[in-house]
Amino acid sequence: MTLIQKQMVIVGAGPQALFLVREYSRIGYSVTLIGRRNEIAMYSCYAVKVPVTTEEDLIQALTDLAAKSQLLDCIVASGFYLSFLMNHFPNFFTIFNVFPKDVEALAVFLNKLNTYQLAEEITCKYPKSILLSQLDEDTDYKSIKFPQIVKWNQDIYLYQNPSFKTCLVKDVKELKNLVQTLIGREKESLVMQEYLGTDLQNNFSFGAYFDQGKLVAGICVNEVRHYRSGVSSVVEEYRGKYSQLIEEESVQLIGKTSFTGFLDVEFKIFNGEPYLLEVNPRPFGFIKIMKLKYPDLIPFIVGECAGNRKNPKQVQWMNMLRDMVLAVKNPLKIVHMFSVLLNFNSRTFDVWDIRDLKPFFQQVKR
Repeated sequence: MTLIQKQMVIVGAGPQALFLVREYSRIGYSVTLIGRRNEIAMYSCYAVKVPVTTEEDLIQALTDLAAKSQLLDCIVASGFYLSFLMNHFPNFFTIFNVFPKDVEALAVFLNKLNTYQLAEEITCKYPKSILLSQLDEDTDYKSIKFPQIVKWNQDIYLYQNPSFKTCLVKDVKELKNLVQTLIGREKESLVMQEYLGTDLQNNFSFGAYFDQGKLVAGICVNEVRHYRSGVSSVVEEYRGKYSQLIEEESVQLIGKTSFTGFLDVEFKIFNGEPYLLEVNPRPFGFIKIMKLKYPDLIPFIVGECAGNRKNPKQVQWMNMLRDMVLAVKNPLKIVHMFSVLLNFNSRTFDVWDIRDLKPFFQQVKR
């Protein structure tokens, strides 16, 4: 008698997906990966690859897989894919056993203003925010303290690049000029927030795995260096004065839902207090640090390991190529960069893996 191999579908093929493809393949899963040809995980030696070019291709590929086998386990490893599937293919959540799980929780966390409403229930601070679509001729612009930052309240694009990720507006004139360039759909999806400062070293995250709103494993990190806004090059486990409060508020917030899966909760320290920026309800960019902190996490999640041991060391994560570029631009960072590189016992790299080299060299090629 032959045993039926466990199957996993992973949607989206960025660095987060690459980590999951490797981990699930190495514990014996048959993994199918769906993504665009140029996404980094599509170059892995693991997984059956299903390349898609358009949004229609994506829906068709998922429909075909579901027709062959109902309720396959499926991890969506990208917020862009998750938002698209929520809005344009809701049947996806009934034909697959989807992680992250709980559609009601996703509807909250994929929308910043909905997340802030939930944060009200635990008295968690967050930046004052307003949708651009709510600005009109009756708006009292004198009451708005500039500069303000414009962000996406929710993702509306999948394979189309938005004109910007964030935009700083310094006065009413800049704000009105920006609004005039937007189409209606964008106005409904962009939010303007009070600006909490330029120091990206005040950015912290709580990366975690939850099961029905209960914390399974988590780590508080400081995003030490940024390649660009929202893209880290070095992340370090944080045990400082705000770490306990960040973890407590994250656990309370997610505990208001039945969320299951990986996520990260982003905070910024402003005026000596943590402010909630957003919840990203999907595997996060520095997810590989979770394996360093919890070596048995994936086997534990799928029930193949009885314990979930925790590494007591203070751990670090690095994207080597991004950080080398930053070091060239700012030689003062070289000493710290080498200290991370040489921290062999408590450091992990983003896509580097000696057993799966092609994704790293593809990253170099880019």
